[in-house]
Amino acid sequence: MLQELLYRCKDGSKPLPDKPTLLADCLKAVLPICNNGNDARDIKKNLTKIVESTKEPQMYKPFIEVSNLAFDRLSELNAPGLLRSQANDDDKILFHQNDPKNVMQKHQGETSTRRPDLVIVSRTSARKVSKHPDQPYKDEQALEKPAKRFQWTDVRSTVEFKHNKLRTGVSNPPKTYAAKDYDVPEAKKYMKYRREMNDTAEPTGVTPLPGSSAVTSSRQTSDALTTRSKQPAVGGRLKQSGPVNSRKRGSSQAADGHSSKKFKVDDSEKEPPKEPNEPKKIHPVLQNGLYASELFAAHIARQSVITYVVDDDMIYLWYFDRQDAIQCSGINFVQDLPRFMVLLLALQRMPYTEWGYNRMFERKDGSSNEVRLPDEDIGEVDLTFDLKSDKRITHFGLRGRATTVFPVKSKKLSALVPTLPHHNPHNPTDELVAKLYWPEEERESEADILKKVYEIARKDEEGKVKHHVPEMVWHCKFEDTSTAKIRMALGLKDAQRGRRVLYVIVFRKLRPITKLSGTRFLRAWWHIVVCHYALWEKNVYHRDISPSNLMVYKTSDGRYIGVLNDFDLSSTRDSPSGQERTGTVPFMAIELLTEEAIKGKVKHLYRHDAESFIWVLIWVCLRYKAGRLLRKRRPLDEWLKADVIRCREKKNDFLIMGHSRIKPSGSHKHSSWKVVRSSLRVVRLFYAVKPEVDNSEMEDSDDSETEDSEADGSETEDSDESEIEASEAVISEARDHVSDSLTDATVFKTWLEDVMRAQLPAKYLDVRV
Repeated sequence: MLQELLYRCKDGSKPLPDKPTLLADCLKAVLPICNNGNDARDIKKNLTKIVESTKEPQMYKPFIEVSNLAFDRLSELNAPGLLRSQANDDDKILFHQNDPKNVMQKHQGETSTRRPDLVIVSRTSARKVSKHPDQPYKDEQALEKPAKRFQWTDVRSTVEFKHNKLRTGVSNPPKTYAAKDYDVPEAKKYMKYRREMNDTAEPTGVTPLPGSSAVTSSRQTSDALTTRSKQPAVGGRLKQSGPVNSRKRGSSQAADGHSSKKFKVDDSEKEPPKEPNEPKKIHPVLQNGLYASELFAAHIARQSVITYVVDDDMIYLWYFDRQDAIQCSGINFVQDLPRFMVLLLALQRMPYTEWGYNRMFERKDGSSNEVRLPDEDIGEVDLTFDLKSDKRITHFGLRGRATTVFPVKSKKLSALVPTLPHHNPHNPTDELVAKLYWPEEERESEADILKKVYEIARKDEEGKVKHHVPEMVWHCKFEDTSTAKIRMALGLKDAQRGRRVLYVIVFRKLRPITKLSGTRFLRAWWHIVVCHYALWEKNVYHRDISPSNLMVYKTSDGRYIGVLNDFDLSSTRDSPSGQERTGTVPFMAIELLTEEAIKGKVKHLYRHDAESFIWVLIWVCLRYKAGRLLRKRRPLDEWLKADVIRCREKKNDFLIMGHSRIKPSGSHKHSSWKVVRSSLRVVRLFYAVKPEVDNSEMEDSDDSETEDSEADGSETEDSDESEIEASEAVISEARDHVSDSLTDATVFKTWLEDVMRAQLPAKYLDVRV
């Protein structure tokens, strides 16, 4: 990795040696700084202080002294083959103490609180947080905590420290350094993370580092560190959650997510539940991942993040992108100072974009950003993103699709909308949204899948699909952002496997289905159920049914039409499926939450998505009232925090008897909840649980905002007896079909269609727009 970082600083105007030669030349070039003069003595003196420190905070100042003094000397160095140091002093970087100051950031209404030990910032950013920002900045100010809080948008990188009480093999710096390899003991080459510090079963959602995959001086930690919170929207191969509010040594707010292989959590809700028993101390590897997540969130479309962990006399570089985390073998900065100096040299000379920033999407005035992108077919496309809109959906996490949705304006695309062959004239909105995300390149793209969907809709005479799918206006793939590049450069095994690339897709705006209540909600839900089944019959498999993927639009005459949204994890019959197993854990079929399914040994069938529709119905009925997420006493919060296996157990409990002890909100207490109860009986039967007849009466609610009394109001007069009678008829019909060979048509009819027909008049089941 060190060779690769140096290569990012190359002077392209001059002949460049190969990477090993470049590293060797730089190691020789930094030797005088390590061995000669007063600066070398000061550096060794501070290294000795680090070795002799008895507490972690005692390491901060000497480490900053060493690093910033080295930066000063390196700025004068004419390193062969590298760019010269930047002439503008304000752009030069330095290490700055941050602990005990908090760094905060907003994520869809929630505020995260972090406390990195040190940060790497420019002098301009350091001056912003000083006591006298209008005066010239002095480097000694970096040794103290900032007077004001740093902003994540100004932080280039972070350094997290770990001080071990029992230090082994830690010794004072040598008298003289040489440009040769230092033999790092095998046990110290890579950091290992085990859940060991006051951990609960899965308090942080991070799995242990694998013990293999070491390649040269770096390794890809595929299951090592993936942090995601539902607050800002974790796609991805390994989608797990860390707490949104997590200070240096603890958290006041729990992870509202899960820890599970290749799945995601729902990101449609803004209020995370509180967790009273957080671990008292969070491992530096996990802290490091949380800081990387904040750095990603601070800049849309950021391609990569590099962070550091100091463990006694070792410094470990972590490279994060949307595919994985890559941990580099540690450098003993006390015994192998020249190599550490070369690392600092690379950081100092790296151009801004090589830190992983995408200048095209960087904020200009803090609130909006105009991007102009070439298109061979329609010419230059103008996009103006509203980066501070309350309607934006941002992402907090590491690996995965990292979906970010912003309101966007575009003269070119707005003019294009009416000419689209799949234009929906029934959606009157003139608003557009842009979706930025990192899908797997091996997977069939969402744009290509939608083109197949539009062809199905064009031939749809029954109106099951037509006008019930999202309206894609334009899309663009950024070929040069592939995550395979760094892996190929490092010689990692299977460098092309699971690679991701940045996409932008612009859609016409839709509304969340959760904004609806009563019959309006149930009818829109049914529109989407029918559309999904019609597409499945035509070999388009959605496979990610969740509330955030069920949308609506309002027609000019006041009707709400359901839309099956988000096809980026979908597949078609002949398309490659990539490395992701799809689904949003709280809404996945129980059969897919087993260990066998996690290992990829259970085929995803239609009945799994059908069951997901039922879980979504349950979710909305229990957690939303009058189109708003309940703030207090909200059921099923534990499903969000549980991992895959525990979520399956909780859903099993709910399926057997939990549903009989819980009541829906007043907005969903009639027809929607009756569909839930009837459908659950069929699902229980499928899972070989004896069907139970729930004779409990639903208590009347004082809530007056329910919209169930629409049209003739017949659904509010139905008796529980007639409901039970209808559901028992469904069960009787389904009993003979409960097997692994259960056909898709039978599932659709007995699990969903017959139940709906028992609750709503036929005219409400008409899906034609």
